[in-house]
Amino acid sequence: MSVAKLCESLSCVLNFSHGKCLIQDQTSLKMIGLANQVDGLYRYTPASNACSNNFMLSTNKSCNSSFSDSCNSSNCIHVAALLHFRLGHLSNQRMSKMSHLYPSIVHNNKDICDICHFSKQKHLPFSSSLSHASANFEFLHFDIWGPISISSVHGHKYFLTILDDHSRFLWIILLKSKSEVSNHVKNFILMIKTHFQITPKFVRSDNGPEFLLHDFYASHGIVHQKSCVETP
Repeated sequence: MSVAKLCESLSCVLNFSHGKCLIQDQTSLKMIGLANQVDGLYRYTPASNACSNNFMLSTNKSCNSSFSDSCNSSNCIHVAALLHFRLGHLSNQRMSKMSHLYPSIVHNNKDICDICHFSKQKHLPFSSSLSHASANFEFLHFDIWGPISISSVHGHKYFLTILDDHSRFLWIILLKSKSEVSNHVKNFILMIKTHFQITPKFVRSDNGPEFLLHDFYASHGIVHQKSCVETP
């Protein structure tokens, strides 16, 4: 194969080492292929047959020696990688402790599992907001929870939460379906206007379509704020 054409068509990265060529995705660096050096040329092996499809091994000799020319059985996967998979992707600390207790267990701290790398990533902490409304009913938060696995006695599977930003008082309204949300939002705002002569200035919700009441908000001069995706 032409290396230039391969990189152009697959947008991949080729990592050549002694006797091996590791083909990785350019973005995620996942291994998508492997080539073994045979008689001066690199023989390509598809990722489905490549050793340890989801395990990117380091370039040290102990890991490279674990590959074999035949990859039709689980024996071609490095022993440390195989145990790591079978033990549910155990952490390096636990694997090291087990290798000290049981010498038959092989572990190498330099091996990198791309499954662990992606699945164990954590969000950066969200700082608590110190901004609060200056008066009751000025700023309202709407959210829906559900569906509940076991519905209530009257068949309710969802509930709508309404939180006042100033007083932190919370209302909970039971729902049988999400289609009831828009009516309850309108009724609650009209109830505030009738009993307290106050119209909310801002309402905040997620991007759920049941909260998109553009005409209603505009007619009452309410600004609808939508939270950013994947943020609390």
